Amino acid sequence: MVETPALRPERSLIMSDVTRRISRWKAKYSPEIAAQTTDRIYADMTARYEASMVALNSMELDTKQVLSASGIDTMYIVFYLDYARQLFRLSHGRTISGPTLAREAQVLLENWAARGLRPDVLAAIRYDVFSVPSPAPA
Repeated sequence: MVETPALRPERSLIMSDVTRRISRWKAKYSPEIAAQTTDRIYADMTARYEASMVALNSMELDTKQVLSASGIDTMYIVFYLDYARQLFRLSHGRTISGPTLAREAQVLLENWAARGLRPDVLAAIRYDVFSVPSPAPA
């Protein structure tokens, strides 16, 4: 018995589906409702953003102190700050902590060490700024 290949839907059916999806989206989305939602949560959004920026600035200052004590050339500070910002995103306001955070931080350390940054300085940032110890051996 010969099987017939599946038929492709006709072009008008495809366009009908696209048109139907667009009309459904237009029906449920309205700029007025979006504005009301934004107005309702704006104060909380602003407070969270401000708190996050204060924490980020504090972390960057602490990182610069570690870099200054380590004698890192100013040309490389931006790269160490990028590493610290990645650790910040990983640890700040997330549910990741403990051994999992230590392993993830170690992965970041190894990644940046492979790019040419000093592992001892990266470890100092990890521990002195973020209080994340090196992971336990597996």
